[in-house]
Amino acid sequence: MAQGYPAGNAFGAEDQERLLDEATAVVKEQAFYMKKAIDSDNVREALKNASNMICELRTSLLSPKNYFELYMQVFNEMQHLAGFFGDKTRHKKKMIDLYESVQHAGNILPRLYLLATVAAAYIKSLEAPAKEILKDVNELCKGVQHPLRGLFLRYYLSQMLKDKLPDTGSGFEGEGGDINDAFDFIFTNFNESNRLWVRIQNQGPAREKDRRERERHDLRVLVGANLVRLSQLDGMTMDFYAETALPKILDHIVSVKDTLSQQYLLESMIQVFPDEFHIRTLEQVLSTYARALPSVDMKPIMVTLMNRLATYLSEADPAKVQQAGDIFSLFRTHLQGILERALQPQGQGGAAPVPDIAPALEVLAAFMQFTVSLYPDQVHYVDIILGSAAELLQKFKSTGLGTLSDKAVDQVGELLAGPMKTLGLGVLKMEHFVALVSFLNFETRKQTSLSMVTAIVEEDRPLSSLDDVKALFSFISPLVKDEADTPADEGKDKARFAEEQQMVCKLVHQIRHEDTDVEYQI
Repeated sequence: MAQGYPAGNAFGAEDQERLLDEATAVVKEQAFYMKKAIDSDNVREALKNASNMICELRTSLLSPKNYFELYMQVFNEMQHLAGFFGDKTRHKKKMIDLYESVQHAGNILPRLYLLATVAAAYIKSLEAPAKEILKDVNELCKGVQHPLRGLFLRYYLSQMLKDKLPDTGSGFEGEGGDINDAFDFIFTNFNESNRLWVRIQNQGPAREKDRRERERHDLRVLVGANLVRLSQLDGMTMDFYAETALPKILDHIVSVKDTLSQQYLLESMIQVFPDEFHIRTLEQVLSTYARALPSVDMKPIMVTLMNRLATYLSEADPAKVQQAGDIFSLFRTHLQGILERALQPQGQGGAAPVPDIAPALEVLAAFMQFTVSLYPDQVHYVDIILGSAAELLQKFKSTGLGTLSDKAVDQVGELLAGPMKTLGLGVLKMEHFVALVSFLNFETRKQTSLSMVTAIVEEDRPLSSLDDVKALFSFISPLVKDEADTPADEGKDKARFAEEQQMVCKLVHQIRHEDTDVEYQI
């Protein structure tokens, strides 16, 4: 119980429902008396009832889902008190006196909820600089370090003060501060919220680790809301983002060594900030990705980023595209380092598992699609990407950690299929295409060869060069001769073997040249 998670069967559905009902009844009762005191302009009684109501949030028995439901009930009721605090004609107190009086609450949790509520009214009154109040309340909220209770307190603080910041153009700017103070408040809140969120993972027994991870996943929005708030600041210009905000945010994300945290926050960054910001800061962002934990799945992050940029650049005017610079080279420079994280062991204690490079190959496949959509005429870019895949596979092979997984083999096949479809025999002139094929097992090489033959026949592509035909038959050798790794029972399925050979025979009909001597040589 001291660790903040219930013992015994308190997480049973019936127990949870009962506990939530009991807490809800107290919240409704105390809210009734609080509103009655507000109607009578009785500050002391209103504070006492509000404090009693907030005390229900001190519970350690509710699951995060039910705690969230209880929090929302308390939040909605607290808006009545916030309105009362904001009307000086009713409570007839100086805001500084009200701000100090709520700090006499006996328990720290109600004290800080009340403090955040008064802080909103205090800033709005302009009786003190916003930046001083924001700094004070932010610092005092560090007093609650219980992961779940602290996280929700931080969320409440963010909700109550989101429109009371000295943002550019706001009524609180000037003596009350500027964009730097507004950013510092939200960033500190983000920093503390993330650390509290991560600590939930380590609360309670190890056998409940999976459950806690699911609960953390459900609570992620409480942390991500801070990034949304940052993106909504009017003072968040591209320069401020690139030079001040982004470096601090990225440093914090990678400093917290937690997979779920890094995964969620790196994805969120792409979603909440504008695409032109990502173009301007692409080098910063990509270099940070290489510092992420090896266990972070970079595929959804990279794919989301590439899709966003591809859509933006395809719709932007040519001047903006030119201003963006050589995006391909930037990705290429950083991608290898990001992908090679997949080769790092990820085990903790005991034997480390064999690294799986399938996700890294999936990222390369996404990069291939991104490149072809942005640079359809740059065929050599495709060869460069295939070279990156070959280099990655060679490093994996040199580790001696095992063979490629079926999924990784499939991804290599996907990487090869795209260029084969669009370039046909032209792929055989690429430096890295054939090298990449060599990493495949016999069956996959045969299927790739068959795909090539089928494409030539079905699309009626002519074979008019002796060199092309030599290169083709060298490539499709698994279909026409035994290889070192040809299985002993290859050809056992007579019908399949005959079908494959018939397809190879059809290549004869694709030989076309106006010079019959050349045609004969072919």
